[in-house]
Amino acid sequence: MTNISLPPVFASNDDFLALSGLGGILEGATAPGPSLLAAEMNRLAVVDPKAQAPFVRIGSRVTYCDVQRRRVRTARVVMPGQGSIHESSIPVTSPVGAALLGLGVDDVFSWWTSNGMRSVHVLGIGK
Repeated sequence: MTNISLPPVFASNDDFLALSGLGGILEGATAPGPSLLAAEMNRLAVVDPKAQAPFVRIGSRVTYCDVQRRRVRTARVVMPGQGSIHESSIPVTSPVGAALLGLGVDDVFSWWTSNGMRSVHVLGIGK
């Protein structure tokens, strides 16, 4: 495996507090999504979202490209159990949700899976 250059990741104070509430899910996690989210929690910077370029937050509607699958998708990043049947959503505890959280437009995040490298490229962020 080669080292992957990781883009900076950000969280608002509200998002950080909400994510910290997932401690029981993240502590000692071995499932891909929670384990990736736990690693990202260790490197994120808590910032004032008004003083920062837009970044993917809980509740953000994000358009991204799944690089390996060559598929563009728009979905809302949500806390576990808060998805809607009327809108495409991605929980932060899924591998893609954890990867997208805290990224800005044009950021690319890559991680290793049991099937090889996976990457997402953020194309747009909305509310």
